[in-house]
Amino acid sequence: MKYSTFSQTDNNQMREPMFFGQPVNVARYDQQKYPIFEKLIEKQLSFFWRPEEVDVSQDRIDFRNLPDHEKHIFLSNLKYQTLLDSIQGRSPNVAFLPLVS
Repeated sequence: MKYSTFSQTDNNQMREPMFFGQPVNVARYDQQKYPIFEKLIEKQLSFFWRPEEVDVSQDRIDFRNLPDHEKHIFLSNLKYQTLLDSIQGRSPNVAFLPLVS
């Protein structure tokens, strides 16, 4: 199976099967073939803390008042978690991208 990011083949992503169909080139998040995914996206977004829901203004003040060594520990922890999330987020692409339409 040949994979190309920008294929010149004209196809309709709304008619392709989820797996083993023609590649759909660029992901279209404005058009969903399966409505359940719209509900799942909303549910997943609800797991994030949004600024409208959680006031973090005191956290900003507290961080500014931390000593340098505690800031270093805090920021290093965030960097490490970001790295792990990036690796974990890319792994499904390696496994499933060749199979997904």
